[in-house]
Amino acid sequence: MKNNLTARGALRHQKGATLIVVLIMLLLVTILGVWGIRTAMTSLNIATNSQVGQLLSQTGDTPSNYFLNTSDYNDLTRITTAVGQAITLHKERPGREVIFCYKPTSKEIIDTAFDTTVLVPPQQSANDDTKATIDSVYSNRGGFCDLTKDFGSSREAVVTQVAVKIISEPGAIGADLERGTNQAEGATETKDKVDAKVRVTTTAIMPSFAHSNISDIQNDCIGSAGTVGYINDNLGTELQGKKTVADCLTNYGVPISTQVQEFEMRSRDIQIEAPM
Repeated sequence: MKNNLTARGALRHQKGATLIVVLIMLLLVTILGVWGIRTAMTSLNIATNSQVGQLLSQTGDTPSNYFLNTSDYNDLTRITTAVGQAITLHKERPGREVIFCYKPTSKEIIDTAFDTTVLVPPQQSANDDTKATIDSVYSNRGGFCDLTKDFGSSREAVVTQVAVKIISEPGAIGADLERGTNQAEGATETKDKVDAKVRVTTTAIMPSFAHSNISDIQNDCIGSAGTVGYINDNLGTELQGKKTVADCLTNYGVPISTQVQEFEMRSRDIQIEAPM
């Protein structure tokens, strides 16, 4: 009888030990599973962030390439384009920022002056978070991107705001004079004279990743029919530290990519009279 009780006790002890081992194994499997899920989610997040950054960078490149690939000087500088408008305005109202929304899917001309907005940057003495104002003469508001519809492709992912500004900072002495001419050797037309130094700032925006209300972001950062946002270009000496559209969007947690391209508009000469 005693042996029988001893056997039963040993059996119960074995069952208890087996249960503990099973529970420990289940716990280990659960821990490994959670770790695996977290690793997969982290990898997916890294991949997603990488794809977002690449898409924003590629989209932000496109407007700059559009300007650089325009081979006809007159086409690029005529008053009906953003660059031409910026050059003309700079002669009377230096410092203005001509903005437009890059909409390659639209039937409209990409940088036509009819769809530009002329921003007046804040004064140098103004607070850094002071917003821009609209030029009193060129008061069109068609240059503000609409974050709900002005996408750069049928994927409806990225909106690109473009700003064109003439650089007014002085360069080296004689930097803007024509090159390669010798009036003693014959009559020439102007060669390599710098007509304007242009700076193009593109801000590629992915509004679908925003955590705040799109309308609030639109009105506060960019601007709309009833509001004006911030400047896009604060690289000038008088605007250093001033808040930009990119700064505002970043504060809202919106993924962006800002790119700056500078180029010179030069007119070249041709020989029109042989040397004497």
